[in-house]
Amino acid sequence: MRKIMFLTLFTFCVLSGWAQITSVEQTISDSLALAREKEIISEYGFRDTATLSEVANKLQIEDIDRWKSYLGLEPHNEKLDKMSLRKLGITPYKALLAQQYSIYGFTELSTLEEVAAALKMPVKKIKQEIGLDKPNSPKWDSYSLQSLNLTPEDIKKIHREFEEKSLNFGLNVTLVGMLTVFTALLITSIIIGQLNHLNRPAKEKKADMKITPGGKVRSASATLNHNVIAALVTTIFLYEQSLEEKRKIALTFKRTPTNQWRASAMLNMPNREMYLKRR
Repeated sequence: MRKIMFLTLFTFCVLSGWAQITSVEQTISDSLALAREKEIISEYGFRDTATLSEVANKLQIEDIDRWKSYLGLEPHNEKLDKMSLRKLGITPYKALLAQQYSIYGFTELSTLEEVAAALKMPVKKIKQEIGLDKPNSPKWDSYSLQSLNLTPEDIKKIHREFEEKSLNFGLNVTLVGMLTVFTALLITSIIIGQLNHLNRPAKEKKADMKITPGGKVRSASATLNHNVIAALVTTIFLYEQSLEEKRKIALTFKRTPTNQWRASAMLNMPNREMYLKRR
């Protein structure tokens, strides 16, 4: 019984503690919102009694329909433009947050993780640029821009610098890649050009003297000695004559042996006549 009473009292104490913490947090957030609304009144000069069109002029909003959609209002309803923020249930702070979201895509209440997702930028890079220690630590991801004393315009400047650096880096990488490819192609073409010189067929030397089949000189070099020409012609003539003599000798000694008495039956040979008479 005592244990049950102790557990009941403990649970009641815990719940009351959480309720107190929640009420304190709500009080702090309300006080921060009130303080921010006072800053908005002093900076932009409008209250919740101002009409929607007046607030749009004060905040220099170009696309009013888009701004109204962020406020949860009907964009094309012009009657809402003449109504005050108080009648529409909109606080000056909410109007400012909608203006920031319509311009930047995030607000000063957005966390670093939400800002990085909206800008498609590494959250680590944002933490490095704003000077946070241990940028790899995820503890900063849930911090809002307001808690870090940053404005959406500060983050936008960081994003522009990041895009410029990324563009320059990408351009440098592209140029290095193109130079590498062109250099490789140039070296390859030089190597192929040198390989063409290997195993090249030797050029035929022009003859110093051309002779016709009949043994007459058709053309000769001007620097060639006439005695050399005469000796060459004589050599060729003697060589051809020796070939002709060899052919004649070959015909004489290598002729197929034949017997004229047996080779032809057309001749009247004595033995044949004698054999025919006996038959």
